[in-house]
Amino acid sequence: MDVIVDISVVLGKFLYYFLESLVYKIIPKTKKNVAGEIVLITGAGSGLGRQLAIRFARLGAILVLWDINQEGNTETCRLAKENGGEKVFPYTCDCSNRQEVYRVADQVRKEVGDVTILINNAGIVTGKFLLDIPDHMVEKSFLVNAISHFWVNLFLYHFLSLVSTKIPCSPINTCSCISL
Repeated sequence: MDVIVDISVVLGKFLYYFLESLVYKIIPKTKKNVAGEIVLITGAGSGLGRQLAIRFARLGAILVLWDINQEGNTETCRLAKENGGEKVFPYTCDCSNRQEVYRVADQVRKEVGDVTILINNAGIVTGKFLLDIPDHMVEKSFLVNAISHFWVNLFLYHFLSLVSTKIPCSPINTCSCISL
């Protein structure tokens, strides 16, 4: 009897989501306008963070770029400006260091304003098997790929609760288990 109920539930959900996707194909959802929004992207010095910065620059967002790699972050800043970013602010920040995250975040609040979209993307990859990685790199990988997301989100949470609950903020966290 449980099998019949389970199959019915799966088929019902499949039918519902299939019909929902057809409706959204005919009547698409409106996309959020991010022009003028302050978007903070961690790990913006290369890879996905760089591509997101370029995309948000084209959409007219005010960009705050964080990365530990100052040279890569400066290059991302240049590319964002070439792609329509009028206001782009690069900051060097080690997201695995709680005090540095809080210090740079305070600096961003004073110099740029209240962040409305957070893309928490910082991460590192060693390119080796877990057992072949030196101990210090295992610790650094864990600090950057897991703990740093907490520091940035905790700062944002405390900031919003202290300043005002009226500031809308959309945090987006990316994480890759490949990097661990």
